Amino acid sequence: MPHRMCGVDTKETYLEILYFKQFYKHFVFTEDEEGNRNKRMEKYFEVSAVVDVGCGETKNSYF
Repeated sequence: MPHRMCGVDTKETYLEILYFKQFYKHFVFTEDEEGNRNKRMEKYFEVSAVVDVGCGETKNSYF
């Protein structure tokens, strides 16, 4: 969600610094339109490491 600092609109930007697939068998539960849960086996999950890069007031020496 954008924040306003000193009357300036800021924008959230994420920088992905790492992405990989971790191979590991595990169960995932999904829900259908009727509300029933279905269990299925997944072989991997995706891992993503991101940095929140913010822009805005840079004159404040507090940060």
